[in-house]
Amino acid sequence: MRLLPGIILLLSLLPLASLADRPRVISLAPHLTELTFAAGAGETLVGVVDWSDYPPEAAELPLVGDAFRYDLETILGLDPDFALAWRGGSPPAAVERIESLGIDILWVETRSLDDIARAMEYLGQRLDSEETGTRAAQAFRNRLQIVSRAPDTDHGRRTVFYQVSARPLYTLGGRHVINEVFDHCGLENIFAGLDTEAAVVDVEAVLAAEPDLIIAGHENNDNDPLARWRDTRLVGEGVTELHRVDPALLVRPTPRIIEGIEFVCSLVH
Repeated sequence: MRLLPGIILLLSLLPLASLADRPRVISLAPHLTELTFAAGAGETLVGVVDWSDYPPEAAELPLVGDAFRYDLETILGLDPDFALAWRGGSPPAAVERIESLGIDILWVETRSLDDIARAMEYLGQRLDSEETGTRAAQAFRNRLQIVSRAPDTDHGRRTVFYQVSARPLYTLGGRHVINEVFDHCGLENIFAGLDTEAAVVDVEAVLAAEPDLIIAGHENNDNDPLARWRDTRLVGEGVTELHRVDPALLVRPTPRIIEGIEFVCSLVH
């Protein structure tokens, strides 16, 4: 059967029309950017915040601000349908200003490892990539099940201090997913009792806690993030081990956190 030219033209335009119908989205946190790509909806993103650098395509997108301040004029110019906000991380007042522009807010919570999987399912459902989001979530859960756990010991759990930055001395509290990572590896965060995602702490508090490990997030530069600890009695007396890690693998609640878990567990094993 021969197709009329008009029908041929209509069929050729269907993929373009489908793409045009997909929502336009801005991400207000680097890990939400990464989760959107993981859920198969990366092409819906039209703007991101600073430090949205994974996957590489994310770094090419227009910036709408950083994790705390947003450029409303730039956001309006991008004409988004949705803004992805991090529940517990994105500043509510700043997000409300975006919402006042007529942009729907999709709040995403990532306080646990399973929240990572649920976030990919949710983003897939809302951003027209449900099948990919579901597959990505299941793949993450499957990988998590086979990551080796640290063995139980008769001496109780070892303790750990995670250093986000040296000056100010910033760490992660009880609300951050990193606590579940440490638990998976048989470790206890010395600041898990802080009812917050992150906080500034005193050097003296760390010294008094005498953690078995200090792990510092370390970018690719020449600065030693652990320098302040090397001359302390903790290291001199062999109380504390010092380690560095790529923070993107341990702090960002995305599928790459599996690599962070494997790294931390290898230290304990």
